Amino acid sequence: MAQLKPRLACIAVAVLSLFLAACSSEHSTQPGIGDIALGMAKARLQKGAVETADADQSAPQATRAQMAALGRAVVYVTVPRFGVTQPAVELAVNGRYRTYMGSDQSTVTLQSGIVTATRGLQVDLIAQDLSLSPSSLFRGSFPKTYTRTQRSLTGEGILADYAYNCAIAPKDAGETITIFGRNHSVRQYTELCGNDKRAFQNSYWVDSAGTVWQSHQSISKEVGHLILQRVVK
Repeated sequence: MAQLKPRLACIAVAVLSLFLAACSSEHSTQPGIGDIALGMAKARLQKGAVETADADQSAPQATRAQMAALGRAVVYVTVPRFGVTQPAVELAVNGRYRTYMGSDQSTVTLQSGIVTATRGLQVDLIAQDLSLSPSSLFRGSFPKTYTRTQRSLTGEGILADYAYNCAIAPKDAGETITIFGRNHSVRQYTELCGNDKRAFQNSYWVDSAGTVWQSHQSISKEVGHLILQRVVK
């Protein structure tokens, strides 16, 4: 642990001045079976609004070359609700889990592109589990249904578990998104999750090899969504 702290500080300093936003292009398509099924699921989730990612209004303030110069895998993290936008550098790999740290020393842990935990946010996601493996989320037949459990700290410092029923399906047509000046051919997957008190929508842009290049993922009701963009793989 004594060796880890200087390492954390060095990585934090390295990414302190790097801030940017990415652009994406979307192509409209006619609704297919997946869209219709998700629309029906959305109607069943709850009568209130379904939470989606807030718009990212930040302006580019760094380049891909600066990110690549860090010499590590980089995911760009935006928390629109709190105006946080920063590159996060790969800090540790533990089996299928990859942890990335930003300049403020907040971290996000991913498994196959799916957020499994955060640290250093206003309300952290202590752990997140799916009833199917994240690596299988974008494979097989659709729409598919499963459960998602989120464990978070409440304002009173108490751990609370929240269970959601989820459904996911891809758009019928692929598209091209641009992240830091580089194009990626992807397919967008829409995920809807809800229980009797809350519902939210996540989105994932995934290539044919299963790499999640961009995603909007809900962390908690208080924090809202993280916008994640993979810059350096």
